[in-house]
Amino acid sequence: MLALTFAAVIIAQSPLVRSGLSAILGASPSIRVVAEATPEDAQALDTQGVDVVVCDVADTAGAAPVLEHALPGVPVLALVGANTEPSKLLGAGARGVLRRDASAEQLSAASVAVASGLCTVDESLMNKLVTPAPRQVEPADGVELTPREQQVLELLAEGLSNKLIALRLDISEHTAKFHVNSLLDKLEADTRTDAVVRAARRGLLVL
Repeated sequence: MLALTFAAVIIAQSPLVRSGLSAILGASPSIRVVAEATPEDAQALDTQGVDVVVCDVADTAGAAPVLEHALPGVPVLALVGANTEPSKLLGAGARGVLRRDASAEQLSAASVAVASGLCTVDESLMNKLVTPAPRQVEPADGVELTPREQQVLELLAEGLSNKLIALRLDISEHTAKFHVNSLLDKLEADTRTDAVVRAARRGLLVL
């Protein structure tokens, strides 16, 4: 049974880059390089039977013009530098973004993935795509803690018992218990853990 191969077109301004990519992809049993071109000449190529375009992109700012010259209707794997914003390339139409210094195995695998209809992004660039969700902070709702209560709250967050809180703050265990109960009341919390969670949500405590 013949192995499945994908037809690839290489687009790059530099003839050395085109030659290098052709040699790398041509050595893969899954890729068959059918044409090479500069971005300006790419539109003159026949798209019939082409599965993936491997396109060298100079920088993020110049990505859109380069990708516009890629073959219409054929998924594009963009090869980029380390400081490229992958979201802009994906927005410009690329289906995959890979670092230029990727290994031959990574280049082949990414080309096959894009040719198969998948979207792929270099692992080292993924953090630029993922934006951490903002921490949910509820309004303080008028909750005001005394300096001592703030200290007790921080020790509660460490999981300390009333006895250990008393030792840490050099106060009696009875006084420590008083401050803990005051915190539970102010924060309308049922348990010590609930108090810590509610305080964090109100911005009174950073976990």
